[in-house]
Amino acid sequence: MNSLVFRAAVSRVQQRHLCRQIPIASCSLLQARSHAGDRARGSRGYTTAAAGRSRQIAGTAGNVLLVGSVMTLFGYIMYTLYDNLLAENGVTRVYNDSLDLVRANPQIRDMFGPSVMGFGEPSHGQRQRQRAISHREFEDAKGRQRLTMKYYVMNKKERGDRMGVVRVDIAKSEFTGKWDYNYVVVDVFDTKDERNVGRIEVLVTDEFANEVRVTEQLRRNRRFDVGGRGGSDGSWFSALNPSNWRK
Repeated sequence: MNSLVFRAAVSRVQQRHLCRQIPIASCSLLQARSHAGDRARGSRGYTTAAAGRSRQIAGTAGNVLLVGSVMTLFGYIMYTLYDNLLAENGVTRVYNDSLDLVRANPQIRDMFGPSVMGFGEPSHGQRQRQRAISHREFEDAKGRQRLTMKYYVMNKKERGDRMGVVRVDIAKSEFTGKWDYNYVVVDVFDTKDERNVGRIEVLVTDEFANEVRVTEQLRRNRRFDVGGRGGSDGSWFSALNPSNWRK
């Protein structure tokens, strides 16, 4: 820019020197051309500066967008890790905690030995432990948040004919807001004979056991009325089993 100003000043000095030697009309023409050149050079300089500012603004906007995308992705990853590993009702945490309870149960150790592994839905492949854990979150009739889970266990080393189906139920307390176990039970099956060997109650809370007893009593007391229209507690057993019909 300084060189342009210098050349313009030199040009004006030369024009003044020439004006003393040439007619007035020619001198005016030279001065007009000089002013036009100065305006053109100034216009080109303004255009270049505007283009530079536009590129700078575009680069800044791109950087802001990139940083925002990275922060959003990082937040999603942290939320997923917390929801699965740290939250009381996180699927991974409930699975690991309940599996520890299953492994520590004496009946399970007698049935499967000391090396018990857990895995998701069974498969004939070699990647059983990488299968997803079946679970469901819902709100029960009392308005409590519940989570149920199902996975499988077997002997890690021998891979015998017995396999256990672990069923877990946890509920959020209305008073403390914490998640507590309702039950952890294991149904043992003989995969060779395809028969049920039995059920092992790893953990069943007194509150849940009492709730089951009350529900069963209500189910047994419910009968179809004389008009034949019938009533049901919502279970298929009370509606279809003839032993519950009123004589």
